[in-house]
Amino acid sequence: MDNEKTIPTLELSVELLSEAIRSFPEAILIKNLRGEIILGSKHVADFFGVSIEDLPGKNVYDLLPQKISETVRAKMKWIETNRQSDVSEEIWEFEHDTRTLLVSRAPVRNPRGEVVGVMTGYRNISPIKQAFALYEQNQHRFVTLAKTCPVGIFECNPFHQVTYVNPEWERITGVPSADILGKEWLGMLSADHQLRVQTILGPSETNRPSISVDCLVRGKDQRWVELSINHCLHEDGNSVSYIGSMVDLTSRLEAQKQMEEQVNLMRELTSAVPAIIWQLSLDGRCIFISDHWRAVTGSSPQDAIRDGWIESVHPDDRSAVKMNLGELLSSRKQNCSFECRLLGSARDWRWTLVEAQQIHSMEGELRGVVGNTIDITERKKAQQSLLELNTSLEQRVLERTQALLQSNEALKIEIEHRRHTEEMLEEKRAELDHVERLSLAGQLSGELAHELNQPLNAIQNYVGSLSLLVSNLPQNDSAVRILGQLNKEISRAAKIIKRTRDFVSTGKHQPEQIDICEIILDTAAMLKGEARRRGMQIQVKMDSQTSPFLGDKVGLQQVLVNLVLNAIDAMVGHVASDKTVLVELITQSDRIVIAVRDTGSGVPESEVKKLFEAFFTTKTTGLGMGLAISQRIIESHRGTLRYEPRENSGSSFVIELPFLEKSSNERNASGITAKSS
Repeated sequence: MDNEKTIPTLELSVELLSEAIRSFPEAILIKNLRGEIILGSKHVADFFGVSIEDLPGKNVYDLLPQKISETVRAKMKWIETNRQSDVSEEIWEFEHDTRTLLVSRAPVRNPRGEVVGVMTGYRNISPIKQAFALYEQNQHRFVTLAKTCPVGIFECNPFHQVTYVNPEWERITGVPSADILGKEWLGMLSADHQLRVQTILGPSETNRPSISVDCLVRGKDQRWVELSINHCLHEDGNSVSYIGSMVDLTSRLEAQKQMEEQVNLMRELTSAVPAIIWQLSLDGRCIFISDHWRAVTGSSPQDAIRDGWIESVHPDDRSAVKMNLGELLSSRKQNCSFECRLLGSARDWRWTLVEAQQIHSMEGELRGVVGNTIDITERKKAQQSLLELNTSLEQRVLERTQALLQSNEALKIEIEHRRHTEEMLEEKRAELDHVERLSLAGQLSGELAHELNQPLNAIQNYVGSLSLLVSNLPQNDSAVRILGQLNKEISRAAKIIKRTRDFVSTGKHQPEQIDICEIILDTAAMLKGEARRRGMQIQVKMDSQTSPFLGDKVGLQQVLVNLVLNAIDAMVGHVASDKTVLVELITQSDRIVIAVRDTGSGVPESEVKKLFEAFFTTKTTGLGMGLAISQRIIESHRGTLRYEPRENSGSSFVIELPFLEKSSNERNASGITAKSS
């Protein structure tokens, strides 16, 4: 009875443990010694990219990268061998993933104390690692920048203890870093300045972005410095540290005293000069201006000191003035000269000429810029009057020149037009000569075909007689076979001559019953030698349901010859693995479709509309009449001829011819004619 009560309680405990692990807010799993997962939380399933229902039974070694899988196997073997009960931790870093995991393991034991599995927890510590890396980078950047900074830099904790000083701070104070690190620095200030800085650094002032104060610092000697401090605040608004900087004012104060003495001397020397004498410091501030400034602008020199003088410059000239002076102060130029307008004492704009140059110390160090400004308003007025006279004269000369240029341009256009006309005339003459030669070649082809037929017939008769003689001789099989082959070749030559003669024949051709298949095969046979010579081949593909067609045999053959030759020309010079002209015949219920396809470069879209226009050609030779004549021949058969681009590359010219079903009288009166070219 006790066992019956215990078993349901045990099953309930296991189920509760399983549900608790599944819904655990962190990644945790339990696996056996073979690496098979027994239980796992949802975060583990998400980590391995599987659903939580499919997680049990998965092998963790197969789900992890190989390198990490080897580490886990070694750790599992160590736990099993050493029977350790302590929890172990290690860090996993994935090569192709931004995650870094902190992995915790604890052995799972049975009631006998044997290790039967391992419970593993995963925690993503990537943000912590990234935060530490970012902190180290920022700290390194701060120290690197501070070492090279020409200003004294120091860092303190909220208790005013120094945690870092740069070399310039040591130079200004004369105190080595070893003597000040970890100690308060406020004691280096005089009593009054120490109280003032403590008040500024108080808790009520931590929200201020920065503070700046001039104070006296006591190190090896006393120096006036410009002290600036910035608070470093935590997210809760409390100050965790502050960073300060010191700029040594001792040299500056001495220089200002010397400069005041020089200004007084300069003012006495320049009081009688009829020009504005001025001087700028290295930071671009006006530190001296002579009394002649009052005579030109009506304002006192004291008002122009520092940046007040720029307000007297015309707004359109201020950027150019600042640019020129900036080039002197940055040593891009040693001297310069420019013009600008100043507001005069009569509230008018006065043109002035400014000449400025750099000034240097005895050691060659740049000290600033000195210059003089002269009123050139009257000179500018005289120049303007002269410029207007010159402009008027130049305008008249320009008008005369423009008229001459227009005449010359018209003459050039006429000369160019005549030259172009002569070139076109010469081209047409060459084309007409070519046409004449083609016509003569056609006539000669007919005569040649007629003359060759007679010796071919005679040779064929001789071969026949020789075959009869040889047939009576013993062991004549080879001779009879050779003579039969010779007779076959003679017949083939006669067919080629007849086909060529029929193609070049002239005059009108009456419609007749023709075999489209025969015309296609004759055309392919006639041009296969030309294709072979150019490294190409002609392939014919026809269906088996062709029927006789009423039409002009010579005209249709002329169209096919023209399309096949164009296809051969289109593939010349084009890089393609298959240079084949495909002539395809498809017979439909009411029409015949003939397609001539090539694997050339195709026809540009801008030229497709011009393909069937007379005298349009893309070849260096030719009249551009082939496609126009071909279209006319097809239209005389009530058909169409069109261009279609191929899918990959190349062109297709498609002929569609309807069956012409007419009576014999209608067919004789239809008047289908075609003139061979």
